[in-house]
Parts: sequence; C-alpha cells; structure tokens
Amino acid sequence: MSDLEEIREALEEWRKGKEGWPERRESFKTDAGIPVKDLYTPLDVEGIDYLRDIGFPGQPPFTRGVYPTMYRGRFWTIRMFSGHGTPEETNERWRLLYKEGETGFSAAVDSLTFAGVDPDQEVEGAAHEVGKEGVPLYSIRGVEAMVKDLPIDRMSVALVVEPLTSAAVTSMYFNVAKARGLRKEQLAGTTQNDILTMTIGYIPWGSLKPADLLKLACDLIEYCTPMKEAPRWNPINFTTYNYREGGIDAVQEIGMGLANAVAHIEEMLRRGWKIDDFVHRLAFHLSAHRDFFEEIAKYRAARKLWYRLMKERYKPENPEAYRFRFHVQTAGCSLTARQPMVNIIRTAYQALEAVLGGCQSLHTNSYDEAICLPSEEAVRLAVRTQEVLQEETGVGSVIDPLAGSYYVEALTRELEERIWDYFLKIEEMGGVVEALNTGWLFGEMSKAFNKRRRDQESGEEKVIGVNCYVLEEEEPTPPFRTNPRAAEIEKERLRRLREERDNRKVAALLDQLRRVCERRENVLPVVTELTAAGATLGEITSVYREVWGIWQLPFVA
Repeated sequence: MSDLEEIREALEEWRKGKEGWPERRESFKTDAGIPVKDLYTPLDVEGIDYLRDIGFPGQPPFTRGVYPTMYRGRFWTIRMFSGHGTPEETNERWRLLYKEGETGFSAAVDSLTFAGVDPDQEVEGAAHEVGKEGVPLYSIRGVEAMVKDLPIDRMSVALVVEPLTSAAVTSMYFNVAKARGLRKEQLAGTTQNDILTMTIGYIPWGSLKPADLLKLACDLIEYCTPMKEAPRWNPINFTTYNYREGGIDAVQEIGMGLANAVAHIEEMLRRGWKIDDFVHRLAFHLSAHRDFFEEIAKYRAARKLWYRLMKERYKPENPEAYRFRFHVQTAGCSLTARQPMVNIIRTAYQALEAVLGGCQSLHTNSYDEAICLPSEEAVRLAVRTQEVLQEETGVGSVIDPLAGSYYVEALTRELEERIWDYFLKIEEMGGVVEALNTGWLFGEMSKAFNKRRRDQESGEEKVIGVNCYVLEEEEPTPPFRTNPRAAEIEKERLRRLREERDNRKVAALLDQLRRVCERRENVLPVVTELTAAGATLGEITSVYREVWGIWQLPFVA
C-alpha cells in the first residue's frame, strides 16, 4: 500500500470519528468563492511537482519569490501613499516620513490633477476639490514645491497619475530634476499610468476613449524604456488594487491585471518594439484584502502566471522579464469609520499577508482613512506597523515560510487555474479595450459591488463595528482637515505662472501638440517642452479632449 493510500484510509477513519461534532456553518469558502475543506493533507497536493510547480526563490516559476534572497537580502520598501492640501504641505509630510524611516514615496494627487483640470477652468465644483484627496500638481511649480529640499536622486518616487495626465506630470518631475542638474537616467520611480484605474476604478470628468488612453499610456512606456530616456523609471504600474476596491475578488483582480498588461504589450509590439525592449519595466500594484490565506496564495499564483505568460506567449531573452514585481496596498475598502482603531489591526494583518506573499514594496493604510485624509499620528503608526514587521517579528528571516502548507499549495494551484480562465475570457472577447467598449467590465464591477453590499447588509460578510460587535456610543475621531485656502493658493500660483512665462511660446507648443495628436505620434517630446515652458495640466489635456473627443461611457445596469 502506498503512502497516499494509507493517508486516504486514515483520513476516512478520522472523518468517521468526527461525526457528531457540529461545525459553525454548513460550508466554508474563500472571499473568491472557492470551497474550503475542513482539513488539507498530502492528498490535496497530489500532482504538484516541487521543481516544476514551486521551485526555488529567484528561479522559475518564481512561486516562492522573484529574488534568491528576498528579505534576507533587503527588506521590502516602505512606500506610503501621501499628499494633501498644497504641494508645500505635502513636502512637509514627506520630510516627516523620510525622517521616520520611509524609503519610497507615492504622490497621491487630488481629483482635479487626476482628471487633468486646472482649478480656474470652467468646470462645475472644480475649486472645491483642490487638495482634498491628494496633492494638487497643476504645473511644474507645484512639483518643484512638493520635492523642495528632498534628495530625489536618492529617493524612489511614485506619481499616482493616469494616462490622461501621466505624460504631463511625469515630464514636470523630470524637468524639475533637470533644473537641479540631474539626468533622467539617474531617477528611480514609477508612474501609475493605468487605463483601468481611469475607466473602472475611478472615472473622472472628461475621460478619453480607452484606445486613446492606451495610446497615451504606451507613449510614456515607449519614451522611458525602449527610447531609453529614463531607463530606471517604471513607466506603468498596473494598479489592480483600484479595481479590487470596487468589490471584485482575487481571481478577477489578477485576471484583469494580466489582460491589461497584455493590451499594452501588444500595442508596444505593434509599434515595432521587441518584447525585451520594455517588458522588464512593467510593474504591478496589488491589494491585500480580508481573506488571509487566499491573498498569500494569490501573490504566489500571480508570479507563476506572469512567468507562464512570458514563457508561452512572448519568450523574452532578458531573465528580468519573467519576474512579476509588485507593490501592495492594504485594502482601503476594509476600513471603517466606526471603531476606527480596529483599522490598525486590519491593516497589520493585511500587511503580514503582503510580506508572507513576497511583495517588493508596501503601503499600510492609516486608521483614520475612512474618515479623512491621514493625520500625522495615523501615518506614523502606519509606518511603524511595517517597521515592527521588519524589526520585531522575524518574518523576513526565512523565504516563503508558508510553502509546503497543504492548504496554501492547494489554494495557489486553484487560484492559478481560475485566474488563467478569467484572463482568457477577457482575451476571447478582444481584450480589455473591447471589454471596456462593450461595457462588460462595468458589468463585472457592478455585479461584484452589489454582491458585496448584499453580503454585508445580510451579515454574511462580517464587518466589526458595522454589522457585528457594534458600539451604541463612540468617541468621535477628530478628522484631519486639509487647507481651506488650497484653491486660492493654487489659483494664485497659476496666475503668477501665466504672468511670468512666455505665453507665445506656450501657444506655439500647444499647436505643435495638436498636430502630434492628430498624427497619433508620441506626445512626450512636445509635452516635456510644454511643461518646462510652464504649460498647465489643464491646457495640455484640453488639447487631447479637443482632438480625440470625450468618451461616452457604456454603463451597464
């Protein structure tokens, strides 16, 4: 009798012995709906070949991590998402975080910067939104103020802007560095530049059609990487975190992310570039959600699937192209305004998921984010959460410590199969651009959002402080308030800029941008000149809207 046969017989005996022991529910499942057994054994990993399916860290299929030493060599980067009020106030917050040990910075922008709108443009409610959700970056002068006296040649900075504004804001940053005597080649950082964030994650006023957003996203990839203008810069970060915040599950998150990446790869290949010219600089930004083991298995499955995609479809020669590098952010949608201190606990467990799953950088949410932008105290605690993980827990002493767990390995395999099937489903309908044009992706988001809402309202999905363990009376958390004069300050900044710049030069360059857009050429060279000359974000994006038109969204009920 083989070992597996003995285990199978012993398992049957064990099951008979537990009859009469009731469980607290009839069935168990993961957040993605995968059935969960009561016990996992070697029978559940039958058929998994260690060298083929799991392997070693830094080696294909990268299940156990993208680097041979992982956190034994260097800890993950503490990269916090921050920005508020004015660029000067954001600069103060960044200097505080730099002092507190943060090693990477993400510039969260306000809704007008996200939408490519100046605060003095004729858009209803524009002035009221200045600096509320992030830092306002409407011109090169705002970027100058944001990074004043910070060592940007020694920092890694992420610009959280999307394709509509990515060329303008990234070139502002590059031009600020140039004014300091730095070359673009020296700069390390990332531009988010994700078309799905602008179309299903958060839909701003005056968005462009998906095909036009894809064109702009690939312009930045092309400029930075194959054209070698900024070879250390990650020109895109497929931010599946933002889709996940809308209610979708782990399978949909990674499936959409892979399909999104493929759309950009295919566009770059259509432009005549080879896969090795750019693919090694594509990066991902994933979520850490509420199902502890499923999230860890998700990260492991994502690495395997990226390797499979590269090996089977694109076959790059550069070994770096096979490494699925990703940033993780703890789940903002899991935070609650009620009993907000519980959010510290949620964030700590989600951060542990990300670390056990092998992330390269991590943002931990602040406990007050369901109420307001993070306060100084809350941000410090969020940073300390990661520092405790690094310095006091020992989790970085061993690589992929959950490997070999029957449950984790079985769940990794199941997620791998489900994610690949979902990815192929999007591919079969023509890819993400077509899935956006037909409204299919909106339908997926809508169904997922409504299901999560129903589950929370019914109590099927427990949320501490909201539908269970509710307190009748709570001490309110004092909200962090942004600068009420932010709109006035930013309008004055733009007024002075327009007064001092060469307006004839800006007008001529805007005409040149129109011609470039009409010919569908790469916008980066002329946009770089424009931002150096003092053109504003709204002036640049207005040309895009004028030439290409505004997208009529195919909402699905």
